[in-house]
Amino acid sequence: MARSPDWEKIPMAGGADKPAWPLPTVTPKFATWSLGGGRPFGCTTQTCERWHAGVDLTNAQNGALVIAPEDGMIAGLDKGWTDGTRAVFLRTDSGLFLVLGGVIAGSHKEFGVVHGQRVKKGDKLGRIAGGYGMLHLEAYKAEPARTANSRWWKDDPPPTGLLNPTNYIERMVGDNMSLLQTRQRLQALADLGFYKGDVGAAWGPAAVEALKAAQTALKIGVDGKWGPETEDAIQSALQAQPPCGSLEDCNSESVAEGSPSKSTDLFVSLKIIGGVVAGLTLAGVAAAFIMSSSQSR
Repeated sequence: MARSPDWEKIPMAGGADKPAWPLPTVTPKFATWSLGGGRPFGCTTQTCERWHAGVDLTNAQNGALVIAPEDGMIAGLDKGWTDGTRAVFLRTDSGLFLVLGGVIAGSHKEFGVVHGQRVKKGDKLGRIAGGYGMLHLEAYKAEPARTANSRWWKDDPPPTGLLNPTNYIERMVGDNMSLLQTRQRLQALADLGFYKGDVGAAWGPAAVEALKAAQTALKIGVDGKWGPETEDAIQSALQAQPPCGSLEDCNSESVAEGSPSKSTDLFVSLKIIGGVVAGLTLAGVAAAFIMSSSQSR
């Protein structure tokens, strides 16, 4: 599948610690590789018109309820979307501007929702249009100038303020956060003591050797590639580490002296606390999420 070469430049969305799954009657299903994918669906790198700026929460039946993932204020209702559907904009107290696309026009009226209204996590916002069959979720920094979503055209850099909602969505159903970006993976290898370089660097020979060393120590297949078995083993190893007694303890061996990123440079998306990545292993993630690559905005 064609994907933007810039997708890793987009920071992971932070948001509330435990956001609610916005489709309470729908079994969680989405694709961790969705952000930055080509549109229209199935296009090649040469023929793509734009990149996917969010993640689709799929398999939603007609009339499926949409709720607020966290506390915030309604910043837009019945905003134009795809295939005759509408979008709800939510400015969260945690600093996100969320776009919830694919709802039935006017469905917010059933619940008395109005523009500018304060809502709490779990409040009803609208219903899914059956022909669309999903909720498209985009996340941005809730900057004062942000009043709507942005199109990510193929020849342009990622829109200013765009965030990757993947780990945020994973937290909705159990604090499961996949190690998707190079920086996340290097940080994990550093926290386990296998990588001593800059966690902000590109994936290169030093990273491959660190990964092979980790695979050897964890007694899994040694190929220098980050596949499902490796993800599962790395996540388990991180969880098995004892918590640090202090920030100084956490700093002592995580990365090489002089590296610009210490383990106290906590990733909100990873919730690395004392070298431990909160969440379940990939096996747990796979049980909760059936990956999808459905087409959307």
